[in-house]
Amino acid sequence: MTNTPASDMLPDFIATPPRSRLSKKKLFWSLIAVAAVAIAVIQFIPAPALVIPAQLPAEQRTAHRLLNFEGIPNFRDLGGYPTADGREVKWGVLYRAATLAESSNADLEGLQKLNLNTLIDFRSAAEKEEEPNHLPDPVGFTVVEIPTLDDGNKAMVKEITERIESGDFDGFDPSALMLEANRQFASTFTPQYRQFMQTVVQADGAPVAWHCTAGKDRTGFASAILLRILGVPQDVILQDYMASRENALEARESQLVLLRLLKGDEAADKLAVMLGVEEAWLQAAFEQIDVTWGSFDNYVRDGLHLTDTDIAHG
Repeated sequence: MTNTPASDMLPDFIATPPRSRLSKKKLFWSLIAVAAVAIAVIQFIPAPALVIPAQLPAEQRTAHRLLNFEGIPNFRDLGGYPTADGREVKWGVLYRAATLAESSNADLEGLQKLNLNTLIDFRSAAEKEEEPNHLPDPVGFTVVEIPTLDDGNKAMVKEITERIESGDFDGFDPSALMLEANRQFASTFTPQYRQFMQTVVQADGAPVAWHCTAGKDRTGFASAILLRILGVPQDVILQDYMASRENALEARESQLVLLRLLKGDEAADKLAVMLGVEEAWLQAAFEQIDVTWGSFDNYVRDGLHLTDTDIAHG
């Protein structure tokens, strides 16, 4: 079975209460009832206006890098990052995000204000079927689907689900799994990231957003290689990568709490690892680039098929 990161494609393992203990069933449905009431109340609270960093004074933009969408987690502007030649990445052009499956009506209006040219979706067919994106109607931008981790996704989700249900985590190392997945991003899935880069180039400077489910693994690697091509220093790239940890865990916080209550600490702790990010994961991807391609420059030229003109134009 191909090792693939289930962290940003995991289903809700706790959607159905277990049958083993009646008390847990009552607790589960009580929590669901409370949540339903809370959601009903929240719906009557007007959403705050979307703050778009590119439209703010320069000194205020960084503080609003994470856009305040209601239902689109981890939606961030990559603008403002410094480059080695003294310039900086443009604001309002490159966006990374998590799933758009829970976009609110206010979010749909906000998306239109970004004037997106293209939205790139890295999710597998199974993920898109489980949680289709909620987009404006009419959409107003081109949606490019680049399924990554499509093969083997169902098998991986099945294994994790079975382990959580059984409580058997012998030999299961979530960090090792994520290390191998990131190595595959730099090797096996080069055609997908080639298409990603070519799509960004073809947008010709118009705003582009890309996402997976949690917006941290497939999306994180895409963001990292793009920023490196633009000349952003490695420590800044890593800082952007690690910014997804808190956002991703926060988006799944309620699920982790319920999982801990219903399946115990070990299940929740294992899943929490996969829902986060670690510096070593991205470092493993860049190390694999050197192993597979000889150097990052070779990867850009021979793997991603970018020319010097493409890079200079960016």
